[in-house]
Amino acid sequence: MAAQAVRTQTAASRTESATGTPQPPPKANWRWLLRYIMVYRGAAAGATIAGIIAGIATAYEPFLLGVIIDEIREGAPSEALRVSLGLLLALSLITVGGFFVQRWLSGRVAYGVNYDVRRDLFDKLLMQDQHFYQKYPTGDLISRMHADLNLLWQFLVLLFLRLGSAITALVVTFLLLASVNLPLTLIAFAVLTVSTAFQAKAGLIIADLFEKVQEQAGVVSALGQDTISGIQTIKTFGREDGISRKYLEENRKLRRTWLFFKRRNEPVGMLPNMISQLTAGVVVLFGGVLTLQGALTLGNFAQFLIYLGYISNVLLALGILYQRYQQTRGALARLTPLLQTPLIRDLPDAHHLARPKGAIRFEHVSVTLDGQPALQDINLDIEPGQVVAFVGPTGCGKTLLVNLVGRVLDPTEGRVLIDGQDVRELALEDLRRAVGYVPQSTFLFSQALHENVRMGRQDIPDDEIERALRISRVSADLPQLPRGLETLVGERGVLLSGGQKQRVAIARAIVRDPAILVLDDALSSVDMHTAADILAELRSVLKTRTSLIIAHRIATVKDADLIVVMDHGQIVEKGTHAELVERGGMYARMVERELRGED
Repeated sequence: MAAQAVRTQTAASRTESATGTPQPPPKANWRWLLRYIMVYRGAAAGATIAGIIAGIATAYEPFLLGVIIDEIREGAPSEALRVSLGLLLALSLITVGGFFVQRWLSGRVAYGVNYDVRRDLFDKLLMQDQHFYQKYPTGDLISRMHADLNLLWQFLVLLFLRLGSAITALVVTFLLLASVNLPLTLIAFAVLTVSTAFQAKAGLIIADLFEKVQEQAGVVSALGQDTISGIQTIKTFGREDGISRKYLEENRKLRRTWLFFKRRNEPVGMLPNMISQLTAGVVVLFGGVLTLQGALTLGNFAQFLIYLGYISNVLLALGILYQRYQQTRGALARLTPLLQTPLIRDLPDAHHLARPKGAIRFEHVSVTLDGQPALQDINLDIEPGQVVAFVGPTGCGKTLLVNLVGRVLDPTEGRVLIDGQDVRELALEDLRRAVGYVPQSTFLFSQALHENVRMGRQDIPDDEIERALRISRVSADLPQLPRGLETLVGERGVLLSGGQKQRVAIARAIVRDPAILVLDDALSSVDMHTAADILAELRSVLKTRTSLIIAHRIATVKDADLIVVMDHGQIVEKGTHAELVERGGMYARMVERELRGED
């Protein structure tokens, strides 16, 4: 009954118990962005206040110019004229000072928020599991992290640089012009209101179009990234022309999408100038008549004309801000997937694994992938310090099984225990520190050789690095490298051979000193003699930790304490080399085939 209960425990129920009440998926929306802005609320408030002050001062300048024109025309006393000119100079200084403070503080908010968002999104990327990276190509993620975050930054700069001063200036301008001539002011602002409403409506359509542009830009970026990463394979198979045609096709699609967007965006962007010209015609027509009739003074007429240019600039700034607002909506939607909660994560009350011993237990473990069973009812006990080898045909589930130990993925049914604790209940940081994994396909960073061994840990003593290099036989290749340990290995380790990259990965795992060492066919690219030397050196390392070795060569696994033979996602045999050969089963046939191959 207990075994049956374990088998029927599903991943969904475990997730629900881990999170408690179901939580809505996080979204990168305006409320989410506001939390980042609130960190810089002092600078944001300062930029807004400075913009309001600058907007008021700027709005008063044309009004004061009209007063000065009327004073000159009417022959006002020089004392009054000097006061007006002094006031105009003071307003100019206030405007310059206000805009300077606004620009400084708005940059602080925009750059600060952009820094914080980029940092948190990158941390989120580091936490995502393999399901996430199977869904989103690398180039597309780079596009989201770069292009979409830049849109966010551009919007915030304009928001705190233009919004406060622009709205304040429009309000003050309306009040000042209304005090001169209310009917003419209402006519001018009625035209502005109708045109601005049309612009807002058009902006909603533009936002959807721009999101399509960003999506296609992500496709082009992903294709470019894949091409650069796989350039050796492309050249080996002579596929340059095919890849070039594919890139040309996607690039043309991006151009068509972009031009389709621009043909509709440009009229909306030109709308503020069209509004300004239309309003100018209204003011000149009605204002000129009112001036000739004596209802407006020459200074008042000049005020209206000067304000037209000023309002035009303000509307242009608001129009650009509105376009950036719509574009940022699309950018936020594209950033939302980066915030999703990973399937593989810590429980709220995760246990710590301070001193792992390395005991591993698989209890009725089954894994289903895409509706198909990949592992079926696996039961296996591994003692601390034991060397266990996994053999079997390609695709039988060996790698999938050992990946469960470090929670690269979780079982669909059953559970995996380390030192008697379910790995899902352990803190991921402790678990990943306890498990050292050397995959068959090794990834190296475009850094110096020693940095690829250290993996960012500068606290590792040099003698430990040298020992790891000696055990993995990397030290034998150092004289051949141009700068020894300081040699830059190139993109994905392109300057090293497949065997050299695997040996670097082994050295990387050894210096971590994990309690559990997983070697996933880690010697497949190494020649037989070098592999034998590495295994001989590794024996001293394997004695002090639990080791899981996946290999296709019998010579690699024959000295293991326990050999597990797998086929079609199941354990079909297990025992020592001698025991399995004596049984004459699947393992014995593998040994016989390898011996015939050597002969």
